[in-house]
Amino acid sequence: MMKKTLTLIFTLFLAIFTSACNSEKSVILFNKYRFTQETITSNSNTNIFKPGDRINYLVTLPKPIESKLLLIQIVKIGGDKQERYGYELVWGKTVKIRDEQVYYYTNYIVLNDPGAYIMKVYSRDNPTKLLTSAYFYVKN
Repeated sequence: MMKKTLTLIFTLFLAIFTSACNSEKSVILFNKYRFTQETITSNSNTNIFKPGDRINYLVTLPKPIESKLLLIQIVKIGGDKQERYGYELVWGKTVKIRDEQVYYYTNYIVLNDPGAYIMKVYSRDNPTKLLTSAYFYVKN
C-alpha cells in the first residue's frame, strides 16, 4: 500500500513539473533599418533613436488574430507638465494585417520630440487586453 501511494505521488509530481506550457508571446522589435532576413538578427536592432530617424518596428504574433486588426498606440512617458501622470498619447492607429502576414506586422514611424516612449499593441478581438508593449527612446 505504501509503495503504491509513493508511486502515485511521484507520478503526480513528475506530471506537474514536466508538463511545460508552450505559451509564446507577442514581441516588438525596433530597428534603424527596414526589417529583412539580414536585419532581423543584426546588431542594428536598437531601441534608441535620434529625432527625425525612421523607427522601424516589427510586431510578432504567435497565433493569427481573427479580426486581422491591431490597435497600436505610442505613449510618451513624462509628457508635458499639463498631462495627467506624465503620460501623453502621441500616436494611435488601427492597422489591418494582410493575409500573407498573419504572424507579424511591420511599419515605421518618425518622431521628432526627444523622450521616453512606450509602444502598446492590442488586438481588435479583445481591445482591453494588452498583447505586447516595448519601450524605446528618442535622444539628441
